[in-house]
Amino acid sequence: MDIDKSSPPCQKKSMNKPKLALTAGDPAGIGYEILCKFIASGRAASFDMTIVGHEFIIKKTFSDILKTPVPPGLKITEPEKGEYFDFAWGRHSPICGKASMDYIRRAAEGAMRGEFDAVVTCPINKKSVKDAGFDFRGHTEYLAYLAGTPRVSMLLAGNRVKTIMATTHCPISRVPYELTEEKILTAAENAHRAGRYFGRAKPRIAVCALNPHAGDEGAIGTEEITLITPAIEKAKAAGIDVSGPFPADTVFTGAKGWDFIIAMYHDQGMIAVKMDSFGEAVNITLNLPFIRTSVDHGTAFDIAGKGTASFSSLEKAVITADKMVKYDKSSGRL
Repeated sequence: MDIDKSSPPCQKKSMNKPKLALTAGDPAGIGYEILCKFIASGRAASFDMTIVGHEFIIKKTFSDILKTPVPPGLKITEPEKGEYFDFAWGRHSPICGKASMDYIRRAAEGAMRGEFDAVVTCPINKKSVKDAGFDFRGHTEYLAYLAGTPRVSMLLAGNRVKTIMATTHCPISRVPYELTEEKILTAAENAHRAGRYFGRAKPRIAVCALNPHAGDEGAIGTEEITLITPAIEKAKAAGIDVSGPFPADTVFTGAKGWDFIIAMYHDQGMIAVKMDSFGEAVNITLNLPFIRTSVDHGTAFDIAGKGTASFSSLEKAVITADKMVKYDKSSGRL
């Protein structure tokens, strides 16, 4: 089933627009470019957006890349007012890594204070972040730390495929060791709760196997028996509509029949989503105390500063965040 086509039931002219914070991402990447292109296109005017970034970089982006003046009326909040630093597009830099994390912190803290209804993030660069002294694998882990909610899940939402990762930015060699029954159950619980953001009170959830052919009853792997099936049974006992484990090479072919599909590791789910909706998928962090969406791509240092980046995924992330807030408010939670 396609769970994105209907409009939120509370979408009325009288309803106030959700307040969205948009973090600009790594200054050396394409974050500022796609953000400024989205604004320049006029499509951003439909949303109540506050840019979390540095004003001097916004001005530089409009001047040097878009070759147009900065539109009037932009709402900008800086993590440190008036801060200036040198940087080069397409180059790793600790100062850019720190700036990108400062944007996230400012937006998350604002959301937790009720200043924003949702946070939409542009991409960060993991090497620059690490060089800046931050020991986090990505946005998801840092947001969980800031919010004090470790039981979060990463959801990648495409046009037909919506997949949740039981493990996130985990090296493939570590997946069998980091995958636990608790993580699989957490993914199922978070998927169930996420249904309200897409108009599904009780979403249908499929669970991928880890091994080829779902382990063939233990002949080529036992994780389906020892970890995945017990987690599914616990989720069912809690009233969650969950099924599996299914071989990952076939379950995604029937994605229309599921609201969410739980993948055991990053690329198992990501490949399916990006085959479905490359450039238009949305990264969502579940079980934070606020709604967070993001683009489905990285900083793209190879094209940064060249004016060729597309803002399509950012636009989709903004639209998705806006709809999620409206669905959530219609459910009476906010």
